[in-house]
Amino acid sequence: MGMRSYQIYWIGEEFAHYFYGREHSFFQLFFESTIKGKEEKSVIERQIQHITQEFSLSAVASALKKALGGKSGFSSESESLYKVELPKEKGKAVLLTKKHCLYLKASGSYEAETIFFHALKKLNACLFAVDFQQKNYGWLAPIKKEILFK
Repeated sequence: MGMRSYQIYWIGEEFAHYFYGREHSFFQLFFESTIKGKEEKSVIERQIQHITQEFSLSAVASALKKALGGKSGFSSESESLYKVELPKEKGKAVLLTKKHCLYLKASGSYEAETIFFHALKKLNACLFAVDFQQKNYGWLAPIKKEILFK
């Protein structure tokens, strides 16, 4: 198993509910931002800015420290770089936090990134992860569709 890479976006709540069940549209948009030419890219990036919200790096830091602070194998290099290393070199994950996006790289057991996913979903319900290599995507915490008609 090679390296797995994820980008995690915070989708604005109204968009999260509006696109519920059509998450492929988000994936398409984020994917296109990685491959299109310059002019299209700026349009796509504006769309992404419109549907996403910025992370507060200090809020991310405190959520991670609260969830993982005492756990062995968890360390933080700086306010924006975090590591989880599983015992017996079973796997590891590194999280880099930026305002627009969180970048997660993992190798070995899937448990490594799962630890980060569980910690991050306590931060917000509208976090959307994309793995461009595997064409995989989804909410960190499944969003409950609100019942509009009772």
